[in-house]
Amino acid sequence: MPTRRDFFATSALGLSALPAFGATAAGGSDVSRQLAKTDPVAARLYETIRDMPVDDTHCHPISDRDKVMTRDSFIERLALSAFPGPNYFPEGVYDQWHAGDERTRADLDRRYNVGKKLAYINNHFGESVFTKFMVKEMASFLGCEPRFEAVMEARNAHQNNYYAYVNSLFQDVKLDNVMIDTGYADGLDAAGVRKFSEAIKPTRTRLIARVETIQYELLKKKLPFQEMRDTFVKRVRDALDGTGNFGDRSYGMKSYLLPAIGVIKPVYDAAAAAKSYEELRAAQAKPFDDREVQARQGKTFLEYMLTLALEECLERDMPMQFHAGDGEAPSVILRNQQPYYLEEFVRFDKDGLMRMPKIIPIHAGYPLVSEAAWLSHLYANCYFELSLMTPFIHQGLVRRYLEIMEAVPLSKILFGSDAYHLPELYWLAARWGKRFLSQALAVYVSEGVLSEEEALEGARMILYKNNRAVYNLK
Repeated sequence: MPTRRDFFATSALGLSALPAFGATAAGGSDVSRQLAKTDPVAARLYETIRDMPVDDTHCHPISDRDKVMTRDSFIERLALSAFPGPNYFPEGVYDQWHAGDERTRADLDRRYNVGKKLAYINNHFGESVFTKFMVKEMASFLGCEPRFEAVMEARNAHQNNYYAYVNSLFQDVKLDNVMIDTGYADGLDAAGVRKFSEAIKPTRTRLIARVETIQYELLKKKLPFQEMRDTFVKRVRDALDGTGNFGDRSYGMKSYLLPAIGVIKPVYDAAAAAKSYEELRAAQAKPFDDREVQARQGKTFLEYMLTLALEECLERDMPMQFHAGDGEAPSVILRNQQPYYLEEFVRFDKDGLMRMPKIIPIHAGYPLVSEAAWLSHLYANCYFELSLMTPFIHQGLVRRYLEIMEAVPLSKILFGSDAYHLPELYWLAARWGKRFLSQALAVYVSEGVLSEEEALEGARMILYKNNRAVYNLK
C-alpha cells in the first residue's frame, strides 16, 4: 500500500504517475485505464467522480466573439500574462491595432512595436506546460491532431453554431450550476448574459453582483454623500432581491477591494466615511504616478460601502466572495492579496460580537494556498474556493488539493474555475478538477484515512453539494 510520502515522491506533481491523455466523457475510460496502471484506487474513484455533476462557484459569462480564433488570438484571450497588454502602449493603441487593417497595424508596429511585444507575451505562454497539456486535451475532445493549429481549425469549424459547441463542453463535464460574477462580463449587456444563459441549458446560471460595479456607476454621478449612501444600499437590495443585476436577481456578492488597498476592515462611522468620500472626489481629478497611492484614495469610504453591502448579505444569509490571491496584473497590486488581510471582514465585529457572515476568499488564495486554507480552518464562516488555481496549476493540483484537505473541512471546499473569455476554461477546470481530485482522495483511501465511500462523499461535497448549501440553492 503506498504511503503519502511515497505518493509525493512519485506522483504529487503528476510526473511518473501522470495519466496519458484520453477522450472525454463518453471515452473517459481512457483516463481510467491509464490511472489503473499506476494507482488502482484513484482509477476506481475516478470511475464514479467523472460522472458527478459540477457546480462552478465563481466564473464569468462568455460571448460569441471568440468563435473564430488563431493560435495567437486564443493565447492572448487565455493568458493572464496577456491581461496587461493595453498597458504596454499609449492609451487606445492596443485597441486600434486589433481593430485596424493591415496598413494601420503596420503603422502602429513601426511606432510602438505592438505586434512584436504581443508576440513576445504569446510565445512565452505558448511554451508553458499548461498550454501543451491543454492542446492535447482539446484535440481529444475535437477529434483532431494534437497540434495547436489543428485544434484551432477543428474549433473554428463550429463557428456557425458556436454556442452549441459551448454547450457541448459544458455538458461533457456535467456542469449543473454556474455562479456568474457579472462584475466582469466581457462587454455583454443584459441581453447578452441572457443569451449565454439560454445557450448553456440545462446548466443553470446564477448571478453574483459585484460591489464595485454598483459603486463605480454611482461615483460617476458625483452625488452628495447621504444620497450616495442611500442609493448604493437601494441598488444592492435590488440586486439581491429584485432584478438589479443584468435584469435578474443575485445569489450573493463579490468584492474586489482587497487587492487595491491590502488590509481591509469594516467601517461603521458614517462621518468618517463622508470625509473620506470628499477626499476621494477631490483625488479623482488628480493624476497619480503611484498606483498604490491612487488605490488608497477614499479607503475609509470604500470600506464603509463594503460594510453596508456585507450587512445586506448577512441579513439574507447570502455569501460574499472576496478576490484574494491570483493576480490579474496590472489592475491589482499583487502584494495586497494576502488572504489574512481579510480577517477583519471574516470576523465582522460589531458591539463586541463576531457576526459570522458567509465569506468566500476566491482563487484559493493562490499562491498563498496555506494561508487561505488556515483562515478557513480557524473561522467557521470562512469557506475555501478553488478557482483559477483550478485549472491553471493542472498536475500540481494533486499536491495542492492534499494541502487544502489537510486543513479545510470537506464541507467547506467549493469548486470553481474563474472561467473567462473562452468556454474551454470551464471545461478544463471541471475535467482536470475531477481527475486530480480523484488522485488526491486516493492518497487518503490508500492510507486508510478515508474509506472509499467517504472519499466519494467528499468529492460530492466539493464538486456540488457545498455550493448548493452556501448559496441556499434549491
